[in-house]
Amino acid sequence: MKNFLKIFSILVLAGLVAFSCTKDEIDVEALTDFAPGIVSITPANNSKIVVGNFDLKVIVADGESSPLSEISVQLLDEFGNTLADATQAVTGTRDSIVVPGADFAVPAEQLGAGIYSMNITVSDAKGQTTNRSTSFEISLLPFAANHNEMWIAGGFNGWGGDEMTLVADHTWEISGIDLLGDEWKIKNCLDWCDEDWGDTDCNNFMESNLSGGNGNTACGYSGEVTVTFNDETLEYTVRPAVEFATNLSGLYLLGTFNNFDGDEFRFQLTGDNTWELAEVELAEGDEFKFAEMPNFMGKNFGDADGDGVAEEFGNNTMFMGDPGIYKITFNDATLEYTMEFLGTGGGGGFESIGIIGSATPGGWDAETPMTDNGDGTYSILIGLLDGEAKFRADNDWAVNWGATDFPSGTGTQDGPNIPVTFGLYQVTFNPETGEYSFEAASVGIIGDSTPDGWDADTDMMPDPAEPSVQTLNVDLTDGEAKFRLNNDWGVNWGAGDFPSGIGTQDGPNIPVTAGNYTVRFNVLTGEYSFE
Repeated sequence: MKNFLKIFSILVLAGLVAFSCTKDEIDVEALTDFAPGIVSITPANNSKIVVGNFDLKVIVADGESSPLSEISVQLLDEFGNTLADATQAVTGTRDSIVVPGADFAVPAEQLGAGIYSMNITVSDAKGQTTNRSTSFEISLLPFAANHNEMWIAGGFNGWGGDEMTLVADHTWEISGIDLLGDEWKIKNCLDWCDEDWGDTDCNNFMESNLSGGNGNTACGYSGEVTVTFNDETLEYTVRPAVEFATNLSGLYLLGTFNNFDGDEFRFQLTGDNTWELAEVELAEGDEFKFAEMPNFMGKNFGDADGDGVAEEFGNNTMFMGDPGIYKITFNDATLEYTMEFLGTGGGGGFESIGIIGSATPGGWDAETPMTDNGDGTYSILIGLLDGEAKFRADNDWAVNWGATDFPSGTGTQDGPNIPVTFGLYQVTFNPETGEYSFEAASVGIIGDSTPDGWDADTDMMPDPAEPSVQTLNVDLTDGEAKFRLNNDWGVNWGAGDFPSGIGTQDGPNIPVTAGNYTVRFNVLTGEYSFE
């Protein structure tokens, strides 16, 4: 019985081996017998080439069991005229055909701008055939490219568009723009009509919205830069517009004063490897680091021992100097840094500074708080009535300033009321020196829904009874809009709500439905309405 089982097992095993060998042979045959494939086509499908000489080239491939046999290539103009028609024997598992431009019915260098098409047929030894039709454009662009135009848009330009220039094959460039550390994208038309690209991974390769969606590029680039973009490989670079030597793409000060996050304290590259931060207010015990990007991506540097030389990825630097405003310089080659004391901040140590009076929104009953600029001055954008005003500290009359001069002067303690004329003003006050100024300001609405599009503001006017509210009656089209100060993108407000909402600095574009509207915008609160 044991011998029988042993013999039976051997027979079964032999059968399995035989079956496996047969199966392998069938798989190999199947894997090497398929219709011929087209590996690449030049000019590529949907590509653009420039006027001048070019060749047609097609690379094909096939399996070992059905090697290549023949390939045909035909070139047609947009009217169906045949410009080239070539057939060639091909062999093996990979081969190609080249049709020189000089052999076309009309030589390639004499062909004008327009759309051209290629018909390709390739067959193998078993009669299997593959056909493909493609098209390309001969354009009047100075270099080969996949698009006729290219634009860059982001928070730095209100998501409008600055046009890029084609400077080499597939390479678009723009120089001298400041991305402000904000989010941005590249697009192939001004009005977001087709394709756009963003790099959410910050790996210097863009992703297209036509490939399943893409986000904004938020990699912290700042200062005047040159941006290049290759519309074929989708690779891009951002480098300083002024070519100072540097080892970093940017530099930010991150610390306990901003929760170690954000682009508020951004350095400027001012010389070879030399970065400067104009001013930052520091208090004893603050900790900070130098970081290449505002979100701690890239390199960062700390000086735990406080010797003025940072270490790459070192521990936090502890500030132990006198509280106040400092200018900081950092060298990204030596990692040395200096801190220059500029003065005390906070306007003489007051908790708050406000403006009050019959000209202000709160009258003589309540002051309107001003913003601490961190450099000893306070400011506010405010609408004022014909009347009077004063500055005061800490919501109390114990410390107040006034004078008889307008729109600028020097206030003194318990001085006279300042005479004010109706209007919208950018008001600035220095409590240490008493100097003040009321600079006339304007707010406008801008966007593709407005009369002048994204090119110019339509100015608004202060409400006669409430001049901090800007008003305008206007016909608008379907599109988008934003509010901005003094015809400039430095201060602008937007939000995603319509017909009413609260605009924020550098907020998104406001979606607008066509109609005639009375538009109102409050510069103090950001509230807006389209009625």
